[in-house]
Amino acid sequence: MKLIGKITKILANFYYVQDKENKTWECFARARLLKEGKLLYVGDDVEIETTSDKQGVITDLKERKNKIDKPQAANIDQVLVVFSTFEPEFDFYNLDRYLSYISYELPDERVRICINKTDLKKINIDNTYRNSTYDISYISALTGQGVNELSSEIVNRVSVLAGPSGVGKSSLIKALVPALDIRIGRISSIKQGTHQTRNIELVSVKGSYGEGFLIDTPGFAQFSFGGLDPYKVLQTFKEFSDTECEFSNCLHYGEDGCSIPDLVNSNKIPETRYESYKKIMDEVHSEIVYGSKKESKSKSIGGKEKTKYKVLPKIDPGKRTKSRKQEKQELLRLDEESD
Repeated sequence: MKLIGKITKILANFYYVQDKENKTWECFARARLLKEGKLLYVGDDVEIETTSDKQGVITDLKERKNKIDKPQAANIDQVLVVFSTFEPEFDFYNLDRYLSYISYELPDERVRICINKTDLKKINIDNTYRNSTYDISYISALTGQGVNELSSEIVNRVSVLAGPSGVGKSSLIKALVPALDIRIGRISSIKQGTHQTRNIELVSVKGSYGEGFLIDTPGFAQFSFGGLDPYKVLQTFKEFSDTECEFSNCLHYGEDGCSIPDLVNSNKIPETRYESYKKIMDEVHSEIVYGSKKESKSKSIGGKEKTKYKVLPKIDPGKRTKSRKQEKQELLRLDEESD
């Protein structure tokens, strides 16, 4: 029997596929798909051929709407970027890195900021993102504040959860899907979850208006802007990406004739967002790889209150003067080789 379903979980070489009747089948992929280079992701719509009452084989991969490789997920409608107000403390730059990178990878999909742990500490970031394309939800996975409203934004969509460790992503899933078996530990009296996602899994969220899916992922913990297209990165900052400057190809990155600094000084563009943008563009322009080690080719100076942003080139590692420690280590290595 042939069926159409969606991959909800991948463990080793097994793919768990949920069909339209909500039955889950344990499957493996036909060798032909792998030979054709068709990697299967959570969220993929596939055709399976059943081999028993619980198992089957994936015979075909249906056309994707989109996909991301880190983490490996497909057919995404929106991304929920979860940050906390407390433990860990909220950080604008870290949030902007997530927002920019996700918008770069999925430029046509919705991105919603979810500020969790509002029961422990309250913040308001509406003004900073007033001219951006991001919606904002203030929630508490512990008390349930804002959870029902967020649930209505998930219905009929496949949503990916992203955000740093400790912000309460798994606690939020538990609040949205109380029956789900996610064991969350406690730390002291602040009740900060210690669960950490290891595998990518698609979770059904059923509400009054229908069903949606959440993908809890471990893959957005580390990412790099090194080598990305700077003009595409600029487009992730919608509030000033289309600003007209003296030159049409201005990256708003300290060029002569750039009008952005004046807009920042007149409070038309939040300074916080522009400072984040410049730091991200530092990464875009400066990251290079030496073996497995990534290192910046430049450094910025001026401090937090800088009025002029300057990037100074670093010396190529191959041309730097060796430190005493390096010289000593090299002598020890040569001595060992001579024994």
